[in-house]
Amino acid sequence: MIRIHFTADDLARTRLLKGWGPLAETCFSLIRSSGRGRPAAPGPAHPYGPLLGRGSLDLLTLTGPAGSIEEGLAALLAVRPDHLRVEIRTAAASAGWPHARLRRLAGEVDPAGDRDDRRRFAEFLHDHHRIAVAPHWSRIHDRLSAEHSALTRVLGNGGVDGLLAWLAPFARWRSPVLEVGLGGPVQDIHLGGRGLLLVPSVFHGPGPAVWINGVDEQAPLVLFLSLARRAGDLAAVLGDPAGAPRLGTLVNLLGRTRAHALDSIGDGPCTTGELARRLAVSPASASEHATVLRDAGLIATTRQGRAVRHRLTSLGERLLGGAADVG
Repeated sequence: MIRIHFTADDLARTRLLKGWGPLAETCFSLIRSSGRGRPAAPGPAHPYGPLLGRGSLDLLTLTGPAGSIEEGLAALLAVRPDHLRVEIRTAAASAGWPHARLRRLAGEVDPAGDRDDRRRFAEFLHDHHRIAVAPHWSRIHDRLSAEHSALTRVLGNGGVDGLLAWLAPFARWRSPVLEVGLGGPVQDIHLGGRGLLLVPSVFHGPGPAVWINGVDEQAPLVLFLSLARRAGDLAAVLGDPAGAPRLGTLVNLLGRTRAHALDSIGDGPCTTGELARRLAVSPASASEHATVLRDAGLIATTRQGRAVRHRLTSLGERLLGGAADVG
């Protein structure tokens, strides 16, 4: 468990980002595809690939957020050699690599100090991005945008306290401490005025993770929030849902996720939590989509105890039926 201690300044400096960018999703994809019992990641291999696959090598805080894979790789090429060398040594130690292995490898391939080796390392990442991330980027971007919108609404309604409390059950907010993870040794991190960045990610998962900038001690802590928390979530995000052809017209009208939210409610009334599970989104995002559909008169919401249930209105039924006729 990691306990993050906030001051008043840290709460004021807590911010939301829409995402860290394609390079981050590429690195997290390597971690996902290199997990225990999984086949090797698609695309060419690289001698330092195992450090990325274990999640030990942190290129993200070294490069910062970037809007495109080209920007992210350009930032990687510009990282100071000593900074990258320290990060590689730290990652190798974390991964349990013997010193002799790292020395031997650095003598053959040195992305920290050799510009050609750095370029080949960037090409390796670009190749993996092209295979594993780029074909799905429009859906990844849409999901990140939807999650950012939902969390922004939570922040607007409840402030930072409300936003941090919303992270349950994956993190627990006991002001002024945010507890991330369960069990294991306890690590205390005092922000000391650095603040916190909350960053949703599609490929990262299944739980949240804290990333600390090893170069800049004043940089804010980064907490990545997984949008693929349960089995099947990642496939639901990346794959074209089975109903996509039938809902094509509705997708053009409402957007992909809201069209499938309407279709899911059409399969039977559900709570916000059930809708979130059906769509593989967070409860905050499901609530946001339900609110938009309700404001448009397509669904009605009734309260049952502590939960609310959503059902189609006659207008929603007609719209969904028209989409089916078109399909």
